Amino acid sequence: MVPTLDGQVVRDWLAGQRAAAERIAAERVRFLLALTPERSLQTYLELWNLRAGEQLRPLSPLLLAMRRALARLAELGSERE
Repeated sequence: MVPTLDGQVVRDWLAGQRAAAERIAAERVRFLLALTPERSLQTYLELWNLRAGEQLRPLSPLLLAMRRALARLAELGSERE
């Protein structure tokens, strides 16, 4: 016999998931608003150092092309000033 889902149990579970997601988002906002500029920079640099320990992957050709295009736009903008 195949078990069936109880609709109310599923709705309760989904409501709990939504409440948890809202709580996590609120706590994330509260944490970020409480950061000082110094602590924010320190966290950024710590994360960067963790990333630097990973093997660097080559940049995608698309990303390189986008960077070149943005650099050209920046050059054209500075020439017009």
